[in-house]
Amino acid sequence: MIHLNSDRPITTTEFIVHSLSQDILNGNIKSGSKLKQNEISKRFNVSATPVREALKILTAKGLISFDPFKGAIVKGLCYKEAKEIYELRILLESKLITDAFEKYDTEYLQKAINIQEQIETCTDLNEWALLNANFHRCFWQSESGSRTFNIVETLIMAAIPYVSLSLFYKKTHIKSSNEEHKAIIEAYQKKDLKKLVHLNTAHTNKTKNILEDAIKNSL
Repeated sequence: MIHLNSDRPITTTEFIVHSLSQDILNGNIKSGSKLKQNEISKRFNVSATPVREALKILTAKGLISFDPFKGAIVKGLCYKEAKEIYELRILLESKLITDAFEKYDTEYLQKAINIQEQIETCTDLNEWALLNANFHRCFWQSESGSRTFNIVETLIMAAIPYVSLSLFYKKTHIKSSNEEHKAIIEAYQKKDLKKLVHLNTAHTNKTKNILEDAIKNSL
């Protein structure tokens, strides 16, 4: 029975997603490579159904694109795109945090603390990236439904594969991110808006800089 970082056994589809994600992000499967369903089925000794589902999930995660004529293609991660995503996030997240701060709620604080506890025990880098997105979302969740919130949601989802890549490239980023997350929680707890915005901006900008090195030097 297969487990990743929890007691719950993962499904065949989840295992394929995990394995292919790892291969794509660490460079074993290069950008532009075509992922053929029959070859994946043979590799994992499974039917076509879980493979199709896995490819849909990988597409949603932004790791592959689907062309009706060419099939599933591994997307290239480029610094130009990453830079744009992160620069927009820095601008818009600062606004969201400021707007949401007017609706300060200990419920959001506790949710962030609970997610951070999960992050610190997480060993799967792709799941870590998803938990990381959920963590930061806590500080502007009250703005859900606003135009800015929806734009940031799109940016965060687009950033998921880049977050995973930054962790693959610089393992120490996990430890430093955990410390930065704790500082962000403390700033929110103390109701220090200026510090909260500053810490979030510095944290996001640091990931952007790591990605510049990762994409230029390892892909």
